[in-house]
Amino acid sequence: MMPERKPNLALLGVLACVLLVLVIFQPSYGWRLRAFLMPSDIAAGAGSQASGSAMGVLMAQNDQLKAQLAELQGIAAELPTSSPNYLRAMVYSRYPLNFKNELFVDAGMDDGVATGSAVVYEGLLVGRVIQAWPHYAAVETVFDNNFRLPVRIGKGGYDGLLTGGSYPFVASIAKNSPVAPGDVVMSAAPGVPYAVPVGIVQATSTSPDNLFEQATIVFPYDINQVQTVLIARP
Repeated sequence: MMPERKPNLALLGVLACVLLVLVIFQPSYGWRLRAFLMPSDIAAGAGSQASGSAMGVLMAQNDQLKAQLAELQGIAAELPTSSPNYLRAMVYSRYPLNFKNELFVDAGMDDGVATGSAVVYEGLLVGRVIQAWPHYAAVETVFDNNFRLPVRIGKGGYDGLLTGGSYPFVASIAKNSPVAPGDVVMSAAPGVPYAVPVGIVQATSTSPDNLFEQATIVFPYDINQVQTVLIARP
C-alpha cells in the first residue's frame, strides 16, 4: 500500500509548488487554480459572501438614486427659466409648521442675495428678502401682515396698495376705477422689478371708510407647496 501513495504525495507537492508560484507571480491564474481545487461548498460560501457584499452596495446605490429622483421630480414642475437677473434658490421645509408668511431659502449674502430683493415663483412675486446670512435668507411673503407693496392693476394700470395677510387684498384704489375680476395685479414699487404679476383680482368692494375701492386677490399657487424660487439680483 505504501508504494501506491508516493506518486499521489508527489503530485500534490508539485501542485502546491505550482500554486505558490502562480499566486506570487501570476495572481489571476493562482486564484483560478485555488478555486478549482477548493471544495465546492467552501467555494460556494465564498461566492455567496462576495455576491452578498456586492448586492449590499447595489442596494445602497439604488436607495441614493431613488432619493435623488424624488427630489428632482418634486421640483421638476417648478424649475424657473434661467435668467442672469435672478438667482435660483431652494426653499427649506418647515413641516409640520408650514407658516405662510415666511420662507427660508438656501441662498444668502455669499451668493449675492440682498435685503429687499424680490422673490419670484413661476413668474409671480411671492415676497421680498427681509434678512440675509452668508448661506441662507429669510423671505417675507405676501401672506405676512406687515407686507406692503405699491401695485398697478389691469390694462389701465390703476394704482393700489397690496396689503399682506392671510387673505391679501389691494387697498386705496381710486373710487370709480374700472377694476374688475380677472384683472392682473402687478408690482410697481422701487427696488422691485416692474410689472411682475402678484395675483388676480377676485372681487371688488368699497373700503370701510367709503373713500376708496379695494380688491380681494386669488393666487394660482399654494405657498406651502413652493420648493424653489428666483431671487432678483441687486
